[in-house]
Amino acid sequence: MNLEKLGNPRLSSIVGLLGSYKFSYLFVFLVGVILRAIPELIVSSYPIGYETITYYAPPMFAFGDYGFLDVFVEFFRASPLFYCFMWFIVFLSRAHPFLILKMVGPFLYGILAVTFLLFLRKGLKLDEKTALVTVLLLIFQVAALRESWDRFRNVLALSTSFVTLTVHRNDYRYKWWIVGILAGLTAFSREYIAFGLVFVILCFALLEKKDRIVSLLTLTPAIVIFSIIGYLQHIWNYLPSTLNTSDTYLLVTQDIFSIFAVCYLPLLPFVAKGFKRDKILDPMFYGLLLGSFGSVVSVWITFPGYQRWLVLLVFPLSIYATKGFELFRFFDKKNKKRLYVIFSIFIVIGTGYSSGLISTVVLPNTWVPTNMVQSSIKWSQIDDVKSVLAWLENNAPPNSTLLTEERFLGWAQIYLELDKNDIDIVPYAAGDSPFSVMQEVRGDHVYLIWYSNEIFTGFNQLYSKEEIAIFEIANFSLLSN
Repeated sequence: MNLEKLGNPRLSSIVGLLGSYKFSYLFVFLVGVILRAIPELIVSSYPIGYETITYYAPPMFAFGDYGFLDVFVEFFRASPLFYCFMWFIVFLSRAHPFLILKMVGPFLYGILAVTFLLFLRKGLKLDEKTALVTVLLLIFQVAALRESWDRFRNVLALSTSFVTLTVHRNDYRYKWWIVGILAGLTAFSREYIAFGLVFVILCFALLEKKDRIVSLLTLTPAIVIFSIIGYLQHIWNYLPSTLNTSDTYLLVTQDIFSIFAVCYLPLLPFVAKGFKRDKILDPMFYGLLLGSFGSVVSVWITFPGYQRWLVLLVFPLSIYATKGFELFRFFDKKNKKRLYVIFSIFIVIGTGYSSGLISTVVLPNTWVPTNMVQSSIKWSQIDDVKSVLAWLENNAPPNSTLLTEERFLGWAQIYLELDKNDIDIVPYAAGDSPFSVMQEVRGDHVYLIWYSNEIFTGFNQLYSKEEIAIFEIANFSLLSN
């Protein structure tokens, strides 16, 4: 219907805008931002996410004492680009770190949606309709939302990766310079994402039988960067895997299939229908598949952190699923109702997961929380943690040590105000025992923050506030054991 002929040029302009290529980028950005902002609005006082409060917020409170180069050097081992961006925002805005992190999460998710759409349109050469549906499908996936929950460095690195792949697949002026710079930025954002990017580009060059040397030379700086960061993180110490008992193997295998099921089970029928070979998707998909399920096949082909690779499968699987929609002819006019119904289901799943109203994450696993309205601890426990830390700060004598499990680490670092007291925080890994770090204790008084209804043998409870308590070591002979 020609709306101009109906005498409604304004409505015609609106319809034209909605159908324009440029508007699709704005649209997916807004959808991503709004969906990711839901849990931040529900919990208005604190940023959501485990790593958000454990690894991002504490250094941001101390950025006033840092210069840009100080941040780059201090956090080089952790891939410094995100921290440098946060330092710059804190420096310019002087805003509270919690407020900045609450805004950064949704913004990065919107940027990820935009760069993925760019990759689909300009990199894979998908038509506008297919590309738009693929991105919208991705945005509402549990795996993608989980990645945006607290893996901010990953989201930043994925965004630069998709731009890098897009430039690589086109004949832009100064193409190889741009690819090299973007790949380097990806390596500074997250080392293992950069490893995956390099793997995909080099495999593509081998399959295409062209640009092999120039691809390798262009990516050499990124390879050097992520190799150095990997060395500093002792990643190579985890190869091969340490699945040295049948019990460990069974637990890891169960965890792998649990994560895969809660993330992708609804997608699988469409993925199976739409799977198609592609020289850029093949190395991406099979590489992620190897990283995800390698330990099920053999401990000798296991990559560190199978959970990380499992979640990243959402990108190729979303593309295959949309291809499945096409092959099921859901884009045909007579079948569009089926597409709307299926898409509505994914929208409900994604919105429910983001808001915490419903959750399809029903299988126990080590990586995907039941919903996004969470931090490293329950929201109801945050005030309890602040209260017991305030008590400790006021009552702990000089030369004291607080043993802190990872979930309490960020809260302890922030609310103990380390620059104003003598309490030394000694962290230990999530799920581990505080006795595992006793050899690191140097203080004369040793405390533990933990749940008030759970007791570690060898510790006496000193002070509690509802669900959280401060314990003191009862027998100093444990320090030498």
